[in-house]
Amino acid sequence: MVKILIVDDEPDLDVLIQQRFRNEIAAGQYRFYFARDGEHALKVVAKQQDIDIVASDLNMPQMNGFELLRILHAKHPHIQTMIVSAYSDMENISLASQYGAAVFITKPIRFDDFEDKLKELIKKLKKSDRKFAK
Repeated sequence: MVKILIVDDEPDLDVLIQQRFRNEIAAGQYRFYFARDGEHALKVVAKQQDIDIVASDLNMPQMNGFELLRILHAKHPHIQTMIVSAYSDMENISLASQYGAAVFITKPIRFDDFEDKLKELIKKLKKSDRKFAK
């Protein structure tokens, strides 16, 4: 099972993710966790030591996505990261890459694209011999 943390200050995204991936969730392929900001995300990662992928917004209260990426890659380098943001200018894309984001997706989210990028990250995890929790 791939464990994915979605970090976004908009709770509507939780429902959309759960609806879009309901079959995969029911089949035990994916398990999603949700956090409203970077600080909350770090608490989730500390509690759930086996998070595989973090998909984060950039602009959030408390701690933005760049700061979250910086901390995640310093403390949890095995976690694959993705930025999902409406602010897709070249500076943000470049900074996200510098901070370790493997993927940058723009909002509004096209879920087919999101799923494709998610599968790319899962392939990277499998190549790194990451063992997924059951």
